[in-house]
Amino acid sequence: MKAANDWYAIRTVPGAQKPKREYTVEKTDSKRGKGYRIIPSLDPNMSAIERALKDNKFSFYMPAEKRLVRDRRHTDLWKVRRFALIVGYVFIHRPHDIDLLKQTAGVQDIVKTSDGEPMPIDLLDILALRAAEAEAEVEFDRQSRNARQKVRRRAKQDPRLQKLVAKLDITGNFTVPHDFDFEAA
Repeated sequence: MKAANDWYAIRTVPGAQKPKREYTVEKTDSKRGKGYRIIPSLDPNMSAIERALKDNKFSFYMPAEKRLVRDRRHTDLWKVRRFALIVGYVFIHRPHDIDLLKQTAGVQDIVKTSDGEPMPIDLLDILALRAAEAEAEVEFDRQSRNARQKVRRRAKQDPRLQKLVAKLDITGNFTVPHDFDFEAA
């Protein structure tokens, strides 16, 4: 490692940038069965590689963007999902232990120069990525807000849609695609 202020890129294993599935155990009062049930949950705000790097106390940055994805159960609904902007790469700031970094779950390798040393990434490149990520976030928020306003206007005339919008607003799941054609629906 050259300077203490450098960022370094790591290659991730396939699938490591997807949200990590977690399981929680819930006790049940049922007389049948084991007395508990396992509930799978998905944290959409943190990928598996981010969780592993955080657990090993690394400072990292994974550029990501939000997209609307159709819900699998309710195909009329759309959910916000987070996707990596640069698929297969995460940036590490001042790694404290290279061996621990290489052994971290989800890390395939560190990007290196031709002489085998970890290749430092310029801070200006990281800042440019953050600026692009911020612009994408602003655009997504604007499109999402406009789509919600259109749905609410349409819900004033459709009582069934009004009931659905009220229910989803409470749960925080109310999303629609930004290119949704409300006139055709």
